[in-house]
Amino acid sequence: MTTIGQNIRKLRKEHGMTQEELAARLNISAQAVSKWEMETCSPDISQIVPLSTLFGVSADVLFGISSDSMEKEIEETRRYCDALETSNEDALETWMKLYERYPHNNTIRFKIAETHEYCASAYDDEDFTQHNKKAVEFYEKVLDDSTDNDLRSQTIESLHHIYNTLGDSENALRIANMGGDWGTLKAEMLSKLNEYEKKNYWCQNVFRYYGEGMAWAIMRMQFSDTETKIFAYETAEKILDLTYLGDKVWISYVYIYLYTDLAKCYSAIENYEKTYEVLDKWYETALFKDNNPLGEHRYENNPFMNEIVYNHDLAFTHNQRDYILCHIQNHAFDSIRDTERFMAYTEKVKAMPGIEYPFGGVNFED
Repeated sequence: MTTIGQNIRKLRKEHGMTQEELAARLNISAQAVSKWEMETCSPDISQIVPLSTLFGVSADVLFGISSDSMEKEIEETRRYCDALETSNEDALETWMKLYERYPHNNTIRFKIAETHEYCASAYDDEDFTQHNKKAVEFYEKVLDDSTDNDLRSQTIESLHHIYNTLGDSENALRIANMGGDWGTLKAEMLSKLNEYEKKNYWCQNVFRYYGEGMAWAIMRMQFSDTETKIFAYETAEKILDLTYLGDKVWISYVYIYLYTDLAKCYSAIENYEKTYEVLDKWYETALFKDNNPLGEHRYENNPFMNEIVYNHDLAFTHNQRDYILCHIQNHAFDSIRDTERFMAYTEKVKAMPGIEYPFGGVNFED
């Protein structure tokens, strides 16, 4: 393995530069360059990126490291840290030492960020916040540099969780919306699903990174303006679509919750076409929830509810099922309540199959 001093000398000559010219480009003294090449000292870590950029090579080339030896060291470090019975800080120190040698390796960056998360979990004070902020710093570097889809997916999931933990809704939503071309991602996934077993495998893997947890977190974010809320809910819908590949029966209760609030948001800004578009999505989702005829628990997330009452006598007479009684006409829809289109939609909801109306003799109230 060649030394960094030997490699700097070789690359400098390949680029036709004198020591003085290289020093001027790096804003340092020619004496410093001479010491590097004579191996009496090594460049400061702050000079590694400028040197790599100037010569158009990776830091690994500068250090004379082969990818095989680097991967071997990473794997050895991983095994060593996994076997540690001491604190997470010891593992962090070990990864940081390796990072000094390979400052551009995204796997190491990811492991440092992950270990900072582990360290944060042991605290509930300032150290908790500081470790999470350091984790963010390294995860963001991975997103900036890595082209590995698996690593990026895991990084997106972790970053979204940390930003939510820190109460940074703006960055949490930015990270959640980094799916890029959602349609292309979904098509990519669908192209791999030829058999149910394979479908189940891929769904589990996508769920791990883009699943229900992230969608719920986005929907529970607090935003001051309705437009941002709409953007957040639409992002959550894209994540769920990718996670379940359109099979809403798997996760219909989340979709119903999403469509409920999204319809209210569109109504609030008087975009009624979008309001009804979302209400229709709610209706279609509710029809096949749990892959059964509409019956128990279907009205739990009806957009028209603002009160839920359980009639236990009715439940007993219907095979212990709790039919949900509710007051219709949620105030979020006051601006369209008296329109012909809304009343027609209301009648359609009342007539959904599997529900007896009026529920147990209880009439709806305006």
